[in-house]
Amino acid sequence: MRLITGTTLVVALTAATLIGLAPPASAAGSGTIAVQLAAPDGTAIRLADVQLAAIGTDAVVGNATTDSDGTATFTGIPAPDTVTVTTRVLPPHGAQTYAPGLRADIAVRGGSTVSVTVPLVIGATVQGGVVGPTGPAAGRLMYAWNEDTSQVFRTSTDSAGRYRFVGLSTGRYRIEAYASGTASPAVWKTRVYQQRGSLPASQVTLSQHYAHSDYDLVVFANTASRTPSAQLSGASVVVTNAATGASFSTRFSTMLDSEQTAQFQIPSGQYAVELRTTATTVAPARVLWLGRPGGVYQYVDDRAQAVPVKAAFGGFNGWGGALPEGVSR
Repeated sequence: MRLITGTTLVVALTAATLIGLAPPASAAGSGTIAVQLAAPDGTAIRLADVQLAAIGTDAVVGNATTDSDGTATFTGIPAPDTVTVTTRVLPPHGAQTYAPGLRADIAVRGGSTVSVTVPLVIGATVQGGVVGPTGPAAGRLMYAWNEDTSQVFRTSTDSAGRYRFVGLSTGRYRIEAYASGTASPAVWKTRVYQQRGSLPASQVTLSQHYAHSDYDLVVFANTASRTPSAQLSGASVVVTNAATGASFSTRFSTMLDSEQTAQFQIPSGQYAVELRTTATTVAPARVLWLGRPGGVYQYVDDRAQAVPVKAAFGGFNGWGGALPEGVSR
Protein backbone atom coordinates (compact mmCIF):
# COMPACT_ATOMS: atom_id res chain seq x y z
CA MET A 1 0.00 0.00 0.00
CA ARG A 2 1.45 3.36 -0.97
CA LEU A 3 1.91 6.04 1.66
CA ILE A 4 1.68 9.79 1.33
CA THR A 5 3.23 12.41 3.55
CA GLY A 6 1.85 15.89 3.85
CA THR A 7 2.62 18.66 1.45
CA THR A 8 2.87 22.24 2.55
CA LEU A 9 0.20 24.90 2.34
CA VAL A 10 -1.38 25.73 -1.00
CA VAL A 11 0.12 29.20 -0.78
CA ALA A 12 3.49 27.51 -1.15
CA LEU A 13 2.22 25.42 -4.02
CA THR A 14 0.88 28.53 -5.72
CA ALA A 15 4.40 29.89 -5.66
CA ALA A 16 5.88 26.57 -6.78
CA THR A 17 7.55 28.14 -9.76
CA LEU A 18 9.73 30.06 -7.35
CA ILE A 19 10.66 27.15 -5.12
CA GLY A 20 13.63 26.13 -7.23
CA LEU A 21 15.09 29.64 -7.10
CA ALA A 22 17.69 30.07 -4.40
CA PRO A 23 17.44 33.36 -2.48
CA PRO A 24 20.35 35.76 -2.84
CA ALA A 25 23.20 34.69 -0.57
CA SER A 26 24.11 38.15 0.68
CA ALA A 27 21.44 40.55 -0.48
CA ALA A 28 21.58 44.02 1.00
CA GLY A 29 19.22 44.32 3.93
CA SER A 30 18.80 40.55 4.22
CA GLY A 31 18.34 38.45 7.35
CA THR A 32 18.73 34.87 8.53
CA ILE A 33 16.27 32.38 10.09
CA ALA A 34 17.62 29.48 12.18
CA VAL A 35 15.04 26.69 12.53
CA GLN A 36 14.79 23.78 14.97
CA LEU A 37 12.12 21.08 14.57
CA ALA A 38 10.53 20.48 17.95
CA ALA A 39 7.66 18.92 19.84
CA PRO A 40 4.90 21.30 21.02
CA ASP A 41 6.65 21.57 24.41
CA GLY A 42 9.84 22.76 22.70
CA THR A 43 11.78 19.50 22.95
CA ALA A 44 14.06 19.17 19.93
CA ILE A 45 13.11 16.58 17.30
CA ARG A 46 16.17 15.33 15.44
CA LEU A 47 14.65 14.55 12.05
CA ALA A 48 17.08 14.87 9.14
CA ASP A 49 16.35 15.65 5.49
CA VAL A 50 13.08 17.51 6.10
CA GLN A 51 12.47 20.10 3.40
CA LEU A 52 11.37 23.53 4.61
CA ALA A 53 10.09 26.58 2.76
CA ALA A 54 10.15 30.21 3.90
CA ILE A 55 7.18 32.12 2.52
CA GLY A 56 7.20 35.90 2.43
CA THR A 57 4.33 38.24 1.69
CA ASP A 58 3.55 36.79 -1.73
CA ALA A 59 6.39 34.44 -2.70
CA VAL A 60 8.67 31.67 -1.51
CA VAL A 61 11.80 33.49 -0.36
CA GLY A 62 13.92 30.56 0.79
CA ASN A 63 14.34 26.78 0.91
CA ALA A 64 16.31 24.69 3.38
CA THR A 65 16.77 21.07 4.51
CA THR A 66 17.34 19.96 8.09
CA ASP A 67 20.58 18.31 9.14
CA SER A 68 20.97 15.33 11.49
CA ASP A 69 20.02 17.51 14.47
CA GLY A 70 16.72 18.60 12.89
CA THR A 71 18.01 22.12 12.30
CA ALA A 72 18.11 24.25 9.16
CA THR A 73 19.16 27.79 8.28
CA PHE A 74 17.67 30.23 5.77
CA THR A 75 20.10 32.93 4.70
CA GLY A 76 19.68 35.96 2.47
CA ILE A 77 16.00 36.46 3.35
CA PRO A 78 14.95 39.90 2.03
CA ALA A 79 14.28 42.19 4.98
CA PRO A 80 12.35 43.63 6.53
CA ASP A 81 9.58 41.05 6.06
CA THR A 82 7.19 38.85 8.01
CA VAL A 83 7.80 35.25 7.00
CA THR A 84 6.11 31.87 7.49
CA VAL A 85 8.28 28.74 7.71
CA THR A 86 6.57 25.46 6.85
CA THR A 87 7.60 21.87 6.30
CA ARG A 88 7.31 20.43 2.80
CA VAL A 89 7.92 16.68 2.90
CA LEU A 90 8.04 14.73 6.16
CA PRO A 91 9.55 11.22 6.38
CA PRO A 92 7.77 8.44 8.34
CA HIS A 93 8.16 8.39 12.12
CA GLY A 94 8.01 4.70 13.01
CA ALA A 95 4.60 3.45 11.85
CA GLN A 96 3.29 7.03 11.70
CA THR A 97 4.16 10.38 10.17
CA TYR A 98 4.26 13.90 11.51
CA ALA A 99 1.64 16.34 10.28
CA PRO A 100 2.85 19.41 8.36
CA GLY A 101 4.43 21.92 10.75
CA LEU A 102 4.24 25.68 10.45
CA ARG A 103 5.56 28.77 12.22
CA ALA A 104 4.02 32.07 11.13
CA ASP A 105 4.65 35.76 11.78
CA ILE A 106 8.45 35.54 11.92
CA ALA A 107 9.85 39.07 11.81
CA VAL A 108 13.06 39.19 9.73
CA ARG A 109 15.40 42.16 10.11
CA GLY A 110 18.43 43.00 7.98
CA GLY A 111 21.79 41.88 9.35
CA SER A 112 20.29 39.75 12.13
CA THR A 113 19.42 36.11 12.82
CA VAL A 114 16.13 35.04 14.35
CA SER A 115 15.88 31.58 15.94
CA VAL A 116 12.54 29.76 15.83
CA THR A 117 11.12 26.31 16.44
CA VAL A 118 8.64 24.59 14.11
CA PRO A 119 6.43 22.32 16.25
CA LEU A 120 5.52 18.86 14.94
CA VAL A 121 2.88 16.34 16.06
CA ILE A 122 1.84 12.93 14.74
CA GLY A 123 -0.69 13.32 11.93
CA ALA A 124 -3.91 11.46 11.18
CA THR A 125 -4.28 8.47 8.85
CA VAL A 126 -7.14 7.98 6.36
CA GLN A 127 -7.42 4.83 4.30
CA GLY A 128 -9.97 3.09 2.11
CA GLY A 129 -10.55 1.47 -1.27
CA VAL A 130 -11.71 2.41 -4.75
CA VAL A 131 -13.53 0.08 -7.17
CA GLY A 132 -13.95 0.57 -10.92
CA PRO A 133 -16.25 -1.08 -13.48
CA THR A 134 -14.09 -4.23 -13.67
CA GLY A 135 -12.91 -4.50 -10.06
CA PRO A 136 -10.28 -2.81 -7.84
CA ALA A 137 -9.23 0.53 -9.34
CA ALA A 138 -5.43 0.48 -9.34
CA GLY A 139 -3.38 3.57 -10.05
CA ARG A 140 -6.16 6.07 -9.35
CA LEU A 141 -4.83 9.51 -8.50
CA MET A 142 -6.02 10.44 -5.00
CA TYR A 143 -6.19 13.84 -3.32
CA ALA A 144 -7.07 14.78 0.25
CA TRP A 145 -7.90 18.47 0.44
CA ASN A 146 -8.18 20.09 3.88
CA GLU A 147 -11.20 22.38 3.58
CA ASP A 148 -10.12 24.32 6.68
CA THR A 149 -6.49 25.07 5.80
CA SER A 150 -6.32 24.35 2.02
CA GLN A 151 -3.49 21.87 2.57
CA VAL A 152 -3.37 19.23 -0.17
CA PHE A 153 -2.16 15.63 0.20
CA ARG A 154 -1.68 13.28 -2.73
CA THR A 155 -1.24 9.55 -3.33
CA SER A 156 -2.51 6.82 -5.69
CA THR A 157 -4.25 3.50 -5.21
CA ASP A 158 -2.24 0.28 -5.18
CA SER A 159 -2.90 -2.89 -7.22
CA ALA A 160 -5.81 -3.79 -4.91
CA GLY A 161 -7.42 -0.36 -5.26
CA ARG A 162 -6.41 0.65 -1.75
CA TYR A 163 -5.15 4.09 -0.77
CA ARG A 164 -3.67 5.51 2.41
CA PHE A 165 -2.96 9.08 3.47
CA VAL A 166 -0.70 9.52 6.52
CA GLY A 167 0.45 12.62 8.34
CA LEU A 168 -2.76 14.60 7.82
CA SER A 169 -3.31 17.69 9.93
CA THR A 170 -6.57 18.41 11.75
CA GLY A 171 -9.51 19.40 9.57
CA ARG A 172 -12.39 18.50 7.30
CA TYR A 173 -11.15 16.65 4.22
CA ARG A 174 -12.52 16.26 0.73
CA ILE A 175 -11.18 12.98 -0.69
CA GLU A 176 -11.08 12.75 -4.48
CA ALA A 177 -10.31 9.78 -6.76
CA TYR A 178 -9.51 10.54 -10.39
CA ALA A 179 -9.67 8.10 -13.27
CA SER A 180 -7.71 10.54 -15.44
CA GLY A 181 -6.64 14.15 -15.48
CA THR A 182 -9.87 15.31 -17.13
CA ALA A 183 -12.56 12.96 -15.77
CA SER A 184 -14.90 14.03 -12.99
CA PRO A 185 -13.65 12.59 -9.68
CA ALA A 186 -15.40 10.43 -7.14
CA VAL A 187 -15.72 12.58 -4.01
CA TRP A 188 -16.37 11.87 -0.34
CA LYS A 189 -15.61 13.61 2.95
CA THR A 190 -14.30 12.89 6.42
CA ARG A 191 -12.96 14.73 9.46
CA VAL A 192 -9.69 13.88 11.17
CA TYR A 193 -7.62 15.09 14.11
CA GLN A 194 -3.86 15.17 14.42
CA GLN A 195 -2.28 14.30 17.78
CA ARG A 196 -3.67 16.56 20.51
CA GLY A 197 -1.62 16.47 23.68
CA SER A 198 -1.93 12.93 25.03
CA LEU A 199 -4.75 12.07 22.59
CA PRO A 200 -3.63 9.99 19.59
CA ALA A 201 -4.21 11.06 16.01
CA SER A 202 -7.23 9.76 14.08
CA GLN A 203 -7.00 6.41 12.33
CA VAL A 204 -9.92 6.54 9.87
CA THR A 205 -10.95 3.67 7.60
CA LEU A 206 -13.52 4.73 5.01
CA SER A 207 -15.85 2.38 3.17
CA GLN A 208 -15.07 1.26 -0.36
CA HIS A 209 -16.13 3.76 -3.03
CA TYR A 210 -16.92 3.34 -6.70
CA ALA A 211 -15.12 5.46 -9.29
CA HIS A 212 -15.07 5.39 -13.08
CA SER A 213 -14.33 7.82 -15.88
CA ASP A 214 -17.36 10.02 -15.27
CA TYR A 215 -20.22 9.92 -12.83
CA ASP A 216 -23.56 9.86 -14.62
CA LEU A 217 -25.45 11.77 -11.92
CA VAL A 218 -24.32 13.94 -9.02
CA VAL A 219 -26.93 15.13 -6.52
CA PHE A 220 -26.20 17.82 -3.94
CA ALA A 221 -28.11 19.58 -1.19
CA ASN A 222 -27.13 22.65 0.78
CA THR A 223 -28.59 24.76 3.55
CA ALA A 224 -30.02 28.11 2.51
CA SER A 225 -28.06 29.80 5.31
CA ARG A 226 -24.83 27.92 4.43
CA THR A 227 -24.53 26.75 8.05
CA PRO A 228 -23.86 23.09 8.94
CA SER A 229 -27.02 20.98 9.14
CA ALA A 230 -27.42 17.77 11.14
CA GLN A 231 -30.34 16.90 8.89
CA LEU A 232 -28.00 16.56 5.90
CA SER A 233 -25.52 14.40 7.82
CA GLY A 234 -26.12 10.82 6.64
CA ALA A 235 -29.32 11.76 4.79
CA SER A 236 -30.58 9.34 2.10
CA VAL A 237 -30.88 10.23 -1.57
CA VAL A 238 -33.12 8.21 -3.90
CA VAL A 239 -33.32 8.80 -7.65
CA THR A 240 -36.14 7.18 -9.65
CA ASN A 241 -36.18 6.76 -13.41
CA ALA A 242 -39.30 8.52 -14.69
CA ALA A 243 -39.75 6.05 -17.57
CA THR A 244 -38.93 2.69 -15.97
CA GLY A 245 -39.57 3.33 -12.27
CA ALA A 246 -36.15 1.88 -11.36
CA SER A 247 -34.75 3.43 -8.18
CA PHE A 248 -31.20 3.87 -6.95
CA SER A 249 -30.21 5.11 -3.49
CA THR A 250 -27.17 6.19 -1.52
CA ARG A 251 -26.35 8.34 1.50
CA PHE A 252 -24.59 11.60 2.16
CA SER A 253 -21.46 11.69 4.29
CA THR A 254 -22.08 11.67 8.04
CA MET A 255 -19.83 14.69 8.47
CA LEU A 256 -21.63 17.81 9.70
CA ASP A 257 -21.48 20.22 6.78
CA SER A 258 -23.48 22.92 4.99
CA GLU A 259 -23.45 20.99 1.68
CA GLN A 260 -23.46 17.29 0.90
CA THR A 261 -22.99 15.39 -2.35
CA ALA A 262 -24.15 11.95 -3.55
CA GLN A 263 -23.02 10.22 -6.72
CA PHE A 264 -24.63 7.57 -8.93
CA GLN A 265 -23.57 5.41 -11.85
CA ILE A 266 -26.94 4.87 -13.53
CA PRO A 267 -28.44 4.49 -17.02
CA SER A 268 -29.15 7.64 -18.98
CA GLY A 269 -32.63 9.05 -18.52
CA GLN A 270 -34.87 11.42 -16.57
CA TYR A 271 -34.84 11.00 -12.77
CA ALA A 272 -36.90 12.31 -9.87
CA VAL A 273 -34.69 13.16 -6.89
CA GLU A 274 -35.94 12.32 -3.40
CA LEU A 275 -34.13 13.50 -0.25
CA ARG A 276 -34.85 11.87 3.10
CA THR A 277 -33.35 14.07 5.81
CA THR A 278 -32.03 12.76 9.12
CA ALA A 279 -34.08 13.16 12.30
CA THR A 280 -32.47 15.32 15.00
CA THR A 281 -33.36 16.20 18.58
CA VAL A 282 -35.17 19.33 17.35
CA ALA A 283 -36.60 18.24 14.00
CA PRO A 284 -38.15 15.03 12.61
CA ALA A 285 -36.96 13.33 9.45
CA ARG A 286 -38.60 14.65 6.31
CA VAL A 287 -39.10 13.52 2.72
CA LEU A 288 -38.33 16.24 0.19
CA TRP A 289 -38.23 16.39 -3.61
CA LEU A 290 -36.03 18.36 -5.96
CA GLY A 291 -38.27 20.87 -7.74
CA ARG A 292 -37.97 24.16 -9.52
CA PRO A 293 -40.47 26.60 -8.01
CA GLY A 294 -39.96 30.10 -9.38
CA GLY A 295 -37.37 28.76 -11.85
CA VAL A 296 -34.79 27.94 -9.14
CA TYR A 297 -33.90 24.37 -8.20
CA GLN A 298 -34.58 23.64 -4.53
CA TYR A 299 -36.08 20.92 -2.37
CA VAL A 300 -39.84 21.02 -1.78
CA ASP A 301 -42.32 19.12 0.39
CA ASP A 302 -44.85 18.46 -2.38
CA ARG A 303 -44.14 15.39 -4.53
CA ALA A 304 -46.25 16.92 -7.31
CA GLN A 305 -43.69 19.75 -7.63
CA ALA A 306 -40.82 17.35 -8.33
CA VAL A 307 -39.02 18.09 -11.61
CA PRO A 308 -37.13 15.20 -13.27
CA VAL A 309 -33.46 15.88 -13.92
CA LYS A 310 -31.40 14.50 -16.79
CA ALA A 311 -28.58 11.98 -16.58
CA ALA A 312 -26.51 11.29 -19.70
CA PHE A 313 -23.98 8.46 -19.84
CA GLY A 314 -20.36 9.55 -20.02
CA GLY A 315 -20.98 13.15 -18.98
CA PHE A 316 -21.01 15.12 -15.76
CA ASN A 317 -24.54 15.89 -14.60
CA GLY A 318 -24.85 17.86 -11.36
CA TRP A 319 -28.25 18.66 -9.87
CA GLY A 320 -29.45 19.90 -6.50
CA GLY A 321 -30.44 22.93 -4.49
CA ALA A 322 -31.17 24.33 -1.06
CA LEU A 323 -33.38 22.88 1.65
CA PRO A 324 -36.41 24.89 2.74
CA GLU A 325 -35.22 27.41 5.33
CA GLY A 326 -37.31 25.78 8.04
CA VAL A 327 -35.47 22.50 7.48
CA SER A 328 -31.93 23.87 7.54
CA ARG A 329 -32.20 25.48 10.94
